[in-house]
Parts: sequence; C-alpha cells; structure tokens
Amino acid sequence: MAATLKDVALRAEVSVAAASLVLSGKAEGRVADATAERVRAAASELGYRGNRAARSLRRQSAPLLGLLSLGVATLPYAGAMLEAAQSAAREHDYDLLFIEVGTPHDVGTPDAIAENLLLLQEHQVAGILIASYFHRELVLPAQLPAPTVLVDALCPDRDIDWVVPDEYVGESGVLEELARAGHHHVGWICETPTYPATRLRTKAFDDVAARHGWDDDPRRVVLAEHADAADGYAAMLRLLEQFPKVTAVAAFTDRMAMGVYMACFERGIRVPQDMSIVGFDDQVLVSEALRPGLTTVALPHRQMGKWAVGRLIERIESAQDLGVSQVHINGGLVVRDSVAAPRTGRIRASARR
Repeated sequence: MAATLKDVALRAEVSVAAASLVLSGKAEGRVADATAERVRAAASELGYRGNRAARSLRRQSAPLLGLLSLGVATLPYAGAMLEAAQSAAREHDYDLLFIEVGTPHDVGTPDAIAENLLLLQEHQVAGILIASYFHRELVLPAQLPAPTVLVDALCPDRDIDWVVPDEYVGESGVLEELARAGHHHVGWICETPTYPATRLRTKAFDDVAARHGWDDDPRRVVLAEHADAADGYAAMLRLLEQFPKVTAVAAFTDRMAMGVYMACFERGIRVPQDMSIVGFDDQVLVSEALRPGLTTVALPHRQMGKWAVGRLIERIESAQDLGVSQVHINGGLVVRDSVAAPRTGRIRASARR
C-alpha cells in the first residue's frame, strides 16, 4: 500500500500540517530546518510520492482544515463567516473542508458533533473549526481529533480557544442610541430561552436602564418563545397593552424588530415619529429593507471567521504552548433612521384599542 501524508508525519513525529508544508516547499519560516529534514527523510524512506487522485479533488500540497458547521449555512447573513474562513485559510496555504451538521432539530447535539468529528478525522485534517449559527454553549467529546477552535460558540468546562460576539457591549451601544435621543419609557422584547446572547443582552438592557434612570416598570419587558417576526409582532401588541407609555422598543433580534414594525403599522403608530425601534444582528435583508431602516448591531461573522482560522493555524504550527485564547468581538453599531426624540402624548388612540 502506498504511503500517505499521515504515514510520513507519523514517521517524522510531526503534524500532518507540518509534513504537508515541507513536502510542498512552503516550510521556510514556518517549520524548523531540522524538522523539515526529518520529514524529507521520512518521505524518502517510505517512498512517498503524493496522491494523484486526491490532487484532482484538492491541492495535494495544501494541508487541510475541517470546518464543522452547526447550522451556519442555513442563514444567509452568517455566510460571511464561511467566506472569511475560506479566504483566511487560502491566504495561509491551507484548504478548507466544510461539513454541515444535521437538521434544525438535531444540529449541535453531542452525538451529531462527535459523529462528524470522526468524519473529519478520516480526512486527516490538521485542525478543526466548530462554527455555530448562534452564540451557544456546546458539549464536546472528551477527546478531540485535532487542534480545535470554536466560532460563535463556547464550551464552559473546557480550556479551548473560542471567539464569540460581544453581546453585552453591542447591546449597550444600541441602547445608548435611545438614551441619547432622550427616551425613558423603553420596552424590551426578548426571546425566552436562556442562551448566552439572551442573558448578556438582557443584562445590558438592565444596566443601561439603571444608568439612565429609565422607567423600571416590570411590564416594560415582554418575553417570547421565538426570536422571529411573528413573536415580535405578538409581543409588541402585549407591550402596548401593558405598558402604554412606551416610546421606544429594543428588540432582541432584527426579525423580532420587524414584527414590532408590523404591530406599529397596524395600530397607526409611526416609526420613528411615534415609536423608536432598535434591533440586533444587522440582517441586511431585514434591517436595510425596513422603512425606515432599522438601527441595529452587526454580528461580527466575518471577523470571527478570520480570527478563528488564524488562531487555529497558529496553534497547528507553533511548537510552543500558546495557552488558551477566548475572544469577544463587537460587530459595531449600525445607525439608520428608526430612532428619534420622544414626544409627550404622541401615541395615537388607536394604539390603545
């Protein structure tokens, strides 16, 4: 049986990535001379000649990174994460093997993750990215087949590299827009499940409200089962009934904000003249399409994808103990036209029907 790249790496006692860099002529400045010589000797001893069939499918000279997508491909705005990861990998002379995991019902379960990690192991990947379509906590197998970095996810009980959105800073920034406009009667419409995003964005709301002395009536908060337009619409109708002096609403997501717009339109409430609205995510198909455009917070998908690939390659190629790096990235405030100064008594009678 012909020797494989993994056989060469085992004989030379190096990683598959290091062996690939040496045999592709890309080791200078990245692999020590003594190590490179050991790889070339191992390849010669084993008669390694590469794999023409594999070369027809991908660049044989490039080491391979595996990307396990937990629903990322199902969201159009999250595609920037995949695009950035692919681009960053190629900049460093790596190829990216992409695997989408499961269905919306089982995506991200421990069994689904473990099964697909084994598949990546069979492809001899040098490192693994596990990317989620929302900020979540994962349960990972005790043993990972290669260096691993989490993207838009974390694993609280493991010392592992991860990068996630800075939910608290992002939400605080968009809420400060309402404070600057002079609002004090602000409603909070949020999804019920307690993910990191819901906890951190809600904490930001509570802290900004306390800092600016906003009305602390508990009826200003409405929780919904799902972070979609339908639940945002229903939640806004409830908010208008139980907290009628509301002048501004912060929605947990842009899709919920879209439902808030719909409820306002139905009740004859003008945005932003009668009601200021802010969201989170900057889903372009929503936030830019709404009229007026929605002031919101961008999720840093592109920045997270790029950082994660760079960190993974650094971990693969470094001979030193790098320690664990856990990073929060703020995507930034996106100001459009959905916020204006409040006006006393401006909610029309139709809003209280």
